[in-house]
Amino acid sequence: MENKAAILKRALQREKEARRQSERILEKKSAELYDLTLQLQESNNKLQKLFIATRSELTGVFANLVDAYLMMDLSGNVLKMNEAAIALLGYNNISDDNLNILDIVVEEDKEDMDASFKLLLKDGELKDLKIKILTKYNTVKILHINCSLMYNEAKKAVAIQGIFRDITKQREDEQKLLSSENRLFLLIEHLDSGVLLQDELNNTVLANKRLYDLFNLPERDVDNPLDSQDIIDIIEDKDLFEDNEAIKERYKELISNRVEVLGDELVLRNGKVLERNYSPVFEDNVFKGHLWSFNDITFKKKYRKSLEAERQKYSNIIANMNLGLIEVSVDNKILMANQTLCKMTGYEESDLLGRYGADLVYKEGVDAIEKVRANRKNGISSSYEVVAYTKKGAKRYWLVSGAPNYSIEGKLLGSIGVVLDITDLKNLELQKEALVRKLEKSNAELQEYAHIVSHDLKSPLRSIYALVSWLKEDNEGKLDDMSMQNFALIESTLEKMEQLITDILNYSSAGANTIELEQVNTSAVIKEILQLVYIPANIKVNLDTEMPVIQAEKTKIQQLFQNLISNAIKFIDKPEGVINIGIIPDKNVYKFYVKDNGIGIEQKYHEKIFEIFHSLNKSKDSTGIGLSIVKKIVTLYGGDVWVESENGNGTTFYFTINKKIRT
Repeated sequence: MENKAAILKRALQREKEARRQSERILEKKSAELYDLTLQLQESNNKLQKLFIATRSELTGVFANLVDAYLMMDLSGNVLKMNEAAIALLGYNNISDDNLNILDIVVEEDKEDMDASFKLLLKDGELKDLKIKILTKYNTVKILHINCSLMYNEAKKAVAIQGIFRDITKQREDEQKLLSSENRLFLLIEHLDSGVLLQDELNNTVLANKRLYDLFNLPERDVDNPLDSQDIIDIIEDKDLFEDNEAIKERYKELISNRVEVLGDELVLRNGKVLERNYSPVFEDNVFKGHLWSFNDITFKKKYRKSLEAERQKYSNIIANMNLGLIEVSVDNKILMANQTLCKMTGYEESDLLGRYGADLVYKEGVDAIEKVRANRKNGISSSYEVVAYTKKGAKRYWLVSGAPNYSIEGKLLGSIGVVLDITDLKNLELQKEALVRKLEKSNAELQEYAHIVSHDLKSPLRSIYALVSWLKEDNEGKLDDMSMQNFALIESTLEKMEQLITDILNYSSAGANTIELEQVNTSAVIKEILQLVYIPANIKVNLDTEMPVIQAEKTKIQQLFQNLISNAIKFIDKPEGVINIGIIPDKNVYKFYVKDNGIGIEQKYHEKIFEIFHSLNKSKDSTGIGLSIVKKIVTLYGGDVWVESENGNGTTFYFTINKKIRT
């Protein structure tokens, strides 16, 4: 037991000794750690002072930069900005605004900004970043950014600094320039002229599709056109021109002289003709290249030749035609007169040029001519008659057809007149007028004579009729039947002779040329006729309810319908007779009809019945003049009359009256 206790005591002492030794080692290590901590703290203080000093130096360097300068922490929070940055972004008090550059990037660019920011943290720098941000003024700016990381002495990244340049206006200008260039390119590309632009070394800057088409060049590569020398070589090697060598020499001359040349003509072997224009390009008096344009003028060339041939042809026609041609200026001076006009007037062309026509040939109606010329200045063409006198004083009548004469630009230059000598025609017209007046006088005398003859002829007829009536009365019961029949025959003949005289007078009156127009209600006229004429009980007359009111002479319209209605009544042989009177719609004329169900007329007589004294029925009531009167009246009113009928199947008379009657 004592040995065991001694062992435990010694073990306890060794443990206490080991603990004291461990405590001494711990105290030593603690002292060493404390010293190291003090040294590290001192180093940190020095580094902080160095960083602050460095930052101050940078602030001093970048404070006066024209471009915006920003210092940010590694999360994008802005720590410092120069005046240019404040003006650009609109943020002044950074702490109050809590400005983070990542937050003001527009939504569409955020993904690019995040990727670029990560790349910055990885590589330590970021160049040529173009990003859109939203300023405090709520305006969008496009920024060009160059950034780099800032490091401490331990080469640890502690901040970000960057130059932010506003390229918004520059980008807008670039877009405008690009848009203008695109429009210009599209314009040139779609020109009907071939265009070739070369630089000062004769290299192609631009060659449009039309150029390739004109010279049938290989298929064009828009992004990589043939260089200019290749184009020229290819064109020359194709041997396209009638004189290829002359074309080559001319090309060398143009690019050597560098003087604008317009309208060079290039004739190709296939008959095509091109017009070439050349302009040297200078900028601030420094030669920059050549501009060529090519136009296909083949059609224009042919047109010019054709036009010249036509001009020559028509010049010869104008010079030799039987119509006078005169051209006058705005102030009515004669500018041109063809040979025919000179012959018509008796003057030489030199006598007429520069003179006023009114002073030379127009001696009558000058006021009317001046009125026509005033209308001509307003663009009005017209034809008119003038009285002219030749150089020898002979009186002539001219028909002048004049029109305003304009330049290509639409400016009034004067007028052109075509002159026809109508003297012979005018003399015939004057003779005709005199003859018409004479005929009118003769017709009036004949009308008067016809009335006198009618009266003179009817008087003895009435006397004979009275004497026969007295003889019948005085010898009533004394004469035999044969004698009484002879007396009746005499009376019938006398009645027919009186009707014939009346019809002849009506026929002569129906053709009177004088028309006195009035409003004639055809329905009312027909109803009056139906009350005057005798209509047998077995005949029914139907009148159209749509009968028109026309411009005519009532008496003649009454004669017209009365003859047709009487004719229809006379030749109805049916137990139940029907007469229909009406109108057929027509745009230009009044188209009437009178239809009956009488005996009808054979086809071969359809024309003859309108001849005077032609009657198909030799009754005492028919003189053969009624339908002749109808035709004469219808003709007077510019119309026509015809019949449709078959023997035994009734008859329809049609007639028209012009809606526009000339008095």
